Amino acid sequence: MNTGNNLDKYRFPKTLSEQRRFLGLPYDEAIPSIPVLVWGLLTHKALFGMGLAVLIWFCIHSAKRGKGSMWLYNVLYWYFPTVLFRTVFKVIPDSSFRQWIK
Repeated sequence: MNTGNNLDKYRFPKTLSEQRRFLGLPYDEAIPSIPVLVWGLLTHKALFGMGLAVLIWFCIHSAKRGKGSMWLYNVLYWYFPTVLFRTVFKVIPDSSFRQWIK
């Protein structure tokens, strides 16, 4: 039987708004930017790849300024084909089935 503090095995965020990050970037900014950077490094066009990755990051970052990461996921859900985002949106219906509820 463990007599120590059982809370040591859990990780608690410092704030409620703390996001999971990859290389210091939130996932919604890292997923489009990092593959472009890696592509630039693999094709020996590192400067072009880095510039394009920074441009993609800046566009996403400025588009969601003042809004959270879920805002970007909601925009993707409503305006892009649902087939592209089945891994993120598994349980909700296609965005094409819109109904007004009275």
